[in-house]
Formats: sequence, C-alpha cells, structure tokens
Amino acid sequence: MNLSRYARDHFSLILIALIFLAILAVSWNYIFLFILALSVAVVIMPMHRKMIKKIPAGLSAGILTTLVLTVIIGVCAVIVVVISSDFEYFMSIFQTIITSVTNLLHLTDGSDFSLRVVEEVKTVILTLFPSFALSAAQMVPAFIIDIILFYALVYLSIIFGDRVWADFRGIVPESSRENVSLMAKKTKDILFSIYIVHVFIAFLTFFLAYGFFLVLGYGHEIFFSTMCALFALIPVLGPLMVIIFVGVYALCLGDIRGVLLTATLGYFLTCVLTDLIIRPKLTGQRVKIRPMLMFVGFFGGAMAMGLLGFVLGPVLLILGITGYEIFIKEAGKKKPGDEV
Repeated sequence: MNLSRYARDHFSLILIALIFLAILAVSWNYIFLFILALSVAVVIMPMHRKMIKKIPAGLSAGILTTLVLTVIIGVCAVIVVVISSDFEYFMSIFQTIITSVTNLLHLTDGSDFSLRVVEEVKTVILTLFPSFALSAAQMVPAFIIDIILFYALVYLSIIFGDRVWADFRGIVPESSRENVSLMAKKTKDILFSIYIVHVFIAFLTFFLAYGFFLVLGYGHEIFFSTMCALFALIPVLGPLMVIIFVGVYALCLGDIRGVLLTATLGYFLTCVLTDLIIRPKLTGQRVKIRPMLMFVGFFGGAMAMGLLGFVLGPVLLILGITGYEIFIKEAGKKKPGDEV
C-alpha cells in the first residue's frame, strides 16, 4: 500500500483521528468522570425516552440529571455523618475485640494492651486529620468543578445519546450490526445491574439490617445498617464482613444469644435474602452472569484501573464473554471449505 497516497485520500479522517487523540490526551485526568457520566446516562436513558413524550427533552434531561446528582451527594453526606458520629462507638467495639483476643491467647494483659492500641489508632487519626482537612479544603474548588462537569456530561449524554448511537450504528456494516447491537445490549444490562440493582439492594439491605439490629439490641442501629448497606455494594462478600464483625463482637461480649441471632437471622436477612435470592431475581434474564464473575470484574478492574475499574471492569468482562460467544457462533457458521 502506498502510504503517501493513502494519506492524501484519507487526509480528513487522519486529521480527525489526531484531533480526537489530542482531546483524549488533554482531558485524560477527567476520563473517569466522563465514563461515569456516560454510564449513568445509559442507565437512565429509558426513563428519559418516556418523559420526552410529555415534556421537552431539555427539561427531562435536567430533571433526571439533577435527581441523580442530588441522590449521590445526599447519600455520601449521610454516610460520612453517620460513620463520623459513631466513630467512638466503633473504637470501643474494636477495643473489646482486641481485649478478648489478647486475653484468650494469653499474650499480655488484654485490657491494657487494647487500650494502648486504641489510643495509638486515635493518635494517628488525630495527627493526620489536620493535614487531611487542609487537603480537603484545598480540593473544594476542584470538587465543585468536578460536580459541575459531571452534571454537564450527564445532561449532554442524555440529550445527544440516541442521536450519537444512531449515527454510530449507521456506519457499522450490515453484517456486523446484529453483533454490535448484542454487545450494546449486554453493556446496558451490566450497567443496569451495577447502578439500579446494586443501589436497590443497598437500600433494601439497610432496612432489613435495621430491623435485625433492633432485635439484636446493641443500639446504634443506623450505624450498623449504614455499614451493611455500604458493603452491600460489593458483590459476593457484601455485608457478610459486617455480620462477621458483629458476630465476633457478640462472642467477645459472651452474648451467646447475639452470636446465634447474628449467625442465623442477621446472616439470612442481610446476605442470603438479598444476595442469593432477591439480587438474582432482579437481574434475572437481563444479566446472565454469575456473582463470582461479577466479583472478578469489580476487583480485577479496580486493581487494574483504580476506581474506574469498578465500572469498566464488569463491562469489559461481559463484553469479553459476549465476544467469545460471538466468535464461537461466527466460527460455527464457516464450512470446512471456507477461507479463514
């Protein structure tokens, strides 16, 4: 192939590719924000399509984007307030567990040792807090810009999403459109699972956990329920880590009733009922992927790409599986005499 002739014939395409590469390089620090906004827009697009039948598209996109941003900021604020307000209580639980373990192993005097550990932890936190607070204060302007940028990206993705998809699908060869549409559907389904199902399960876990901790009688029900809901966003493990922690605490207190309740009622309500019964039914026919694969997608993606991996990991995993299925199907269509 004559490269100079190819460059002359496709100069505009090469120029466009270079422009997009330049844009990508300049905005790379905001790639996480862009992918997050785009994925959120994909999930709420069906609601937008219903709303524009009654109200203007701009108003619909504005309402949905404002609602999403309000929910995200509100939930994050509640989590921070609840955890910070019960920090002393958490440290007392930590101290009780350390005391019991050290006494059991006869390593040293449990109460003195646990008190020293807790005080050391508090000292470290209090030492780091001023620098953390200063860094957080310095990040406020950038954080506000990120919020505004996220709002704009979600809004624009909703407004132009269908048009861009139609344009893209129009340039895909007819023979590949079915496979491309299948991959697009799988992507929407996994994003639905990540955002809608996971968030619903987290809220449901909060209310189920709240009822359980009321029965358990340790108080601080909001704190424990919030932790269970937060961990419910993690597939497979979910709030099991919180239940184990509470079970160990009950055991250290010598509360056999608490241990039994945690191992039976607590485990069933916050782990079995939500993760093994309700979550599969909600994903059902939309996302046929095993929970362990979802776990690999989340944490494999997080290890490879950081926070971005929590979204891209499962998406790339499901696209890889779909690509494999398409390859097997297409390869099966070839006859022995066909060219490769």
